[in-house]
Amino acid sequence: MDKKTKGTFTLRRLFPSLLEDDLIRFQENSSVIRLKKGQNLFISGDTPRSIYGVANGCLKIVRESQEGESVITRIVRAGQIVGIREVFGEFKYGRTSVALKDSEVFSIEKTIVIDLIQRSPAVSMQFMKIFCNELARLEKRIESDLYRPAKNRVASVIFELYNLFADEGAQIFEPPLNRRDIAELADVTPETVSRAIADFKQAGIMETHGSSFTILDTNSLQNEAEER
Repeated sequence: MDKKTKGTFTLRRLFPSLLEDDLIRFQENSSVIRLKKGQNLFISGDTPRSIYGVANGCLKIVRESQEGESVITRIVRAGQIVGIREVFGEFKYGRTSVALKDSEVFSIEKTIVIDLIQRSPAVSMQFMKIFCNELARLEKRIESDLYRPAKNRVASVIFELYNLFADEGAQIFEPPLNRRDIAELADVTPETVSRAIADFKQAGIMETHGSSFTILDTNSLQNEAEER
């Protein structure tokens, strides 16, 4: 396996509670998929054959709207796992996964995962924790949509994109997403995104130039993102 760049997750970091023997079996039966920006990991309608852990980079999960447009439902960061629901639920992917930038993804065969879960309580517990974390994320998203002001939800998305796409110590970054994408992730309208960004500019938190953002006050943006 090639030497990883900073921020890469190893199998041990993806599955911190696994016993060494189980981790070695995962290692022996996994492969690293290298995706270029814009490449698909899986497509809606595919039959799942593996679970995937993002080692480096990030993915977006999209669904097709009734009008045939792609709607972003989630960003998957390094250290997160996708495909568990489809593997265990035994149904086809209902979403498409696309690399937002060059990424490395661990692919672990479905048969190996199920076999280890059946044989090892430690592996079963590890996946129960992953399920619980996923449920907590969904609950947080629902609560955010119900109770948090739209402006704070927009700040949260921009702050996440800043952490994903800005070079270390940089103020300027250019996410591979447009205002409509940000609106979908924040569950607001594009007009609301524009108003929120205008407010952040007036407050001296950020500037924008075309599709690029300049974060002038990271702490204030984080405060807006975390305010409830």
